[in-house]
Amino acid sequence: MLVVALLLSTAGAYADEPATTNAPAESQGAPSTVDAEHQTFDQGSKTWIGDGHVVIRGKDATLQADHVKYNMATKDAWADGHVRLNQGAQEWVSPSMYYNFETRALKTPQADGFVDPVYVRAENFEQADTNHYVFTHGTATSCDYDKPDYHFEATHGEIWPGDRVVLYNVTLRFGNTPVAWFPMVVFSLKGDMPPVMVSVGEDTRWGAFLLSAYTWKPTKDVEVTVHADERTHRGFGTGADVQYRMGTDGHGLLTGYYLNDANPKDGDGFEESNATHNRYRGEWQHKQYFTNDVTVTVDLNKLSDSAVMQDYFRKEFNHDRQPDSVADITKRGPDYTLSFLTEPQFNEFFAGVERLPETKLAVDRTRLGNTPFFYEGESSVGQYHNVPGNTNVLGSVADTNFVGNAVRADTFHQIVMPMMLGGWLSVIPRAGVRGDYYSRAPEDTPDEADVTRVVYDLGTEASFKMSREWDNVHSDWLHIDGLRHILQPFADYQWIPTPNVATNDLFQFDGVRDVTLRGGDLLSVTRYSPLESPAFNTIDSIDGQDLVRFGLRQTLQTRRDGEAWNLIDVTGWTDWHIEKGSTNETDFSDFFGTMEFRPYRWFSLDAFSRYDMDAGVLREFNTEARIIDAGKWIFGIGTRYLRDDSNLVTGDFSYQLTRHWSARLYERFDMEDGTWEEQSYSLRQETHDWYIDYGFRDLGRHKEFGVPTAKAEMAIFVSVTLKAFPSSTLKFN
Repeated sequence: MLVVALLLSTAGAYADEPATTNAPAESQGAPSTVDAEHQTFDQGSKTWIGDGHVVIRGKDATLQADHVKYNMATKDAWADGHVRLNQGAQEWVSPSMYYNFETRALKTPQADGFVDPVYVRAENFEQADTNHYVFTHGTATSCDYDKPDYHFEATHGEIWPGDRVVLYNVTLRFGNTPVAWFPMVVFSLKGDMPPVMVSVGEDTRWGAFLLSAYTWKPTKDVEVTVHADERTHRGFGTGADVQYRMGTDGHGLLTGYYLNDANPKDGDGFEESNATHNRYRGEWQHKQYFTNDVTVTVDLNKLSDSAVMQDYFRKEFNHDRQPDSVADITKRGPDYTLSFLTEPQFNEFFAGVERLPETKLAVDRTRLGNTPFFYEGESSVGQYHNVPGNTNVLGSVADTNFVGNAVRADTFHQIVMPMMLGGWLSVIPRAGVRGDYYSRAPEDTPDEADVTRVVYDLGTEASFKMSREWDNVHSDWLHIDGLRHILQPFADYQWIPTPNVATNDLFQFDGVRDVTLRGGDLLSVTRYSPLESPAFNTIDSIDGQDLVRFGLRQTLQTRRDGEAWNLIDVTGWTDWHIEKGSTNETDFSDFFGTMEFRPYRWFSLDAFSRYDMDAGVLREFNTEARIIDAGKWIFGIGTRYLRDDSNLVTGDFSYQLTRHWSARLYERFDMEDGTWEEQSYSLRQETHDWYIDYGFRDLGRHKEFGVPTAKAEMAIFVSVTLKAFPSSTLKFN
């Protein structure tokens, strides 16, 4: 074997004479070396010919073949017989090939290749542009068998190494059997996009169903997912999701879905449901960065009825049961934020407040010169409209006494003076004033003319920390390397004289909303609010106050990996009403408490409680515990207790049964009325190429705040996803 330089400026060799030098050299491009059992070199044409186990190595490419003719000046190579080209993460195998080591131009009548994680077989394969290849008839699969279990067969296609493989006019085959046709299939080489997802099953509301999602990228900045769903009891539904990017400054998502529902009343638990046969949803989300400090945010939602999300998009429904629409442009300065917001209510069956539009200027806490005083403030003006919604629809909590519209101007200004007394006591006194103008008042008030309100407030925050350390406490079993106990008592006093206008005489555009529980109690949607403005933003419900919020935070820490680790963090607080604001107000508000417990990295426990000290009853108590054995099993249990409403216990458990099988279960049981609200069981099978999920789900007639929200539902399903694309998620509704 003889290694030869690509450029032999002093070789002195003649045509068809054996090359005698073995030192690598450079010519124009990257250095290359050649090697073969038999080789000759023509000095005049700068052509090297090699036979028998030929290897040419470039900067990031290696070409192997039985016979190669290589021009050292132009870097062109013509290879025949068992040709193999390795270029970066790509590998191409072909009977014959043309390749240029400088331009990377490639052309071959047939090639088998691997662009992780996709295996491609292509005819008339060639480079169309930098990092862009085209071919006529070809196949693609993620299966590495010589005879793949499945493959996509296309009449033509394109490859962008490191980005995507695109096939056109595609037939999906299992073995040699055709099972489906697609106009286009895209394999993402970034692992961020599953090409196809399918779920089949049987549901008591839907009947037999087949849900499919098909994704491709027409360009590198646009990703399209098409949904085609058949439900025998409800009909055929279809839609598309389009994700796009506009350079580095903008991105967004367009979503649309339509179903001609054969049984629109079957999914909603309310007799007065506004669902018709035409069911649909549409959403547009967009984020645009004009400069570093100016952004535009858009999120517009249009639904056919109040139950379409609950019936067909359960995951999104559980995340946001009453989607709003908003368009906002925001300018952020070093110590201020200026925003212009429009919030229309496209879905009038939901309660909400339209802002058409609202302009707001918020000034951050800023020092006034060299004084110890700081200023902060917030001012807004807008046209507001209270939309009552359908009170039979879950989440519609608007008070119909305050339905209407008005212009409101609000301005708030506050001076604070942070101090550290004695080097240990933090005290922050504050004094503020708020002025409001309403163009009109609610219809049932004595005077419907324009209203002006002035609100004054005084307050003081105070807190300090105490700690004690025990460096000699160690435990390998508990992973404890010393202990530190931190105590932080805090208090916040707030005094607001009774404003000149009562809250009942004002539109409640930004007010406290309550829901009625099954037992008749009222539960504030905002369980507890901050006392001080501008953090307190339910400005229309401001009333006279004279109270102190006080509490205690405790933290127990140890050292792990050289850093502080919080073993347990407990906080409790309540409000003492020095002067009661109404006859229903007690001396003390409910006592609230939170806890975070992290004794190990694999165990966590969180809790929240709400205790009525006047009645001596526990009103609310929620817990969630989770234990994780990485790679083997996960167990979680939680409780949700709401007095005279519900007492739920939830549990989920995942377990890796064998190398190829795993199981998961989820349970939710209402101990208040002894009913199962949800049971879900699934098995996941891992095959050579696929993840196959088999499952059963039983949804009882579950409730929200004591009100039934949906009929019972049972479903059996099977879902299939490609194993080569771990980012793909199992989707079923």
